[in-house]
Amino acid sequence: MIRCAFKTSTWLPTEMEWLRAASTISEAERTRISQFMFKRDAKQSMAGRLLMRSYFSRLSGAPPQTFLLDRDMSGKPHLVTPPGPLEHVTFNVSHAGEYAVFAAATDTQIGVDVMKVELRRNTTVQEFFSHMTRQFTDHEWSNIRCSDDQTCQLFNFYRHWCLKESFVKAIGTGLKFGLKRIEFTVGPIVGGSCCTTVVAIDGCQSEEWSFQEIHHDNHIITTAVKSPSSCDTVKLEILKFQDLNVNQEPLEDRSYFDVFNAKKEFPG
Repeated sequence: MIRCAFKTSTWLPTEMEWLRAASTISEAERTRISQFMFKRDAKQSMAGRLLMRSYFSRLSGAPPQTFLLDRDMSGKPHLVTPPGPLEHVTFNVSHAGEYAVFAAATDTQIGVDVMKVELRRNTTVQEFFSHMTRQFTDHEWSNIRCSDDQTCQLFNFYRHWCLKESFVKAIGTGLKFGLKRIEFTVGPIVGGSCCTTVVAIDGCQSEEWSFQEIHHDNHIITTAVKSPSSCDTVKLEILKFQDLNVNQEPLEDRSYFDVFNAKKEFPG
């Protein structure tokens, strides 16, 4: 299994970097990215697409701009007519906080989710939790609130949320799948990672699914894989722009960078 991340908050793309990135993706993808109001969101979306295409290119040997990507009914990305080396590859992408993350496997279902452990503006932990009561079982809420420390509670909340998100992304249903149908019993995080969390689906513990959690830079990154648990591969590769396989030729339309560069970084 492959799992890598790109820290978008520290990426300050030069004109040449942004135009090279833009020439790597499709026109439809460029249009969608240009519609974001803030640089933060545009960079996250761009990074997610570059992580996917860079991986496909390295695995197949084809240029990264040649792959045709589409989304299914649930919004999950997939390759249209993948070349031979990618025929059995499954993958998923997520972005939130300061990172875009990508995970891939072979001949199995996979989902990935990332969240930054932070409290939304102008609210308390308990007010935040009050809006999410229907998303977790009593058992999960007991685990989330197992400490009196609200920072710890918030961390536990995002652990459980990433677990649920990664699972529903893996099965391709999105949040239409009733989140209370899946109940997690989390394992301890040791050395920044955990591979011993288990899930019960409709009340029955599943042996088919494994979950690999990483706590990195105040973010939680969780991968759900339909395969027996393995604790030998809980690794995360942090990539920078120069590590990606990106088209060397920049987009000719230089106004694409001007539109991006005129945006604010984030709200406020």
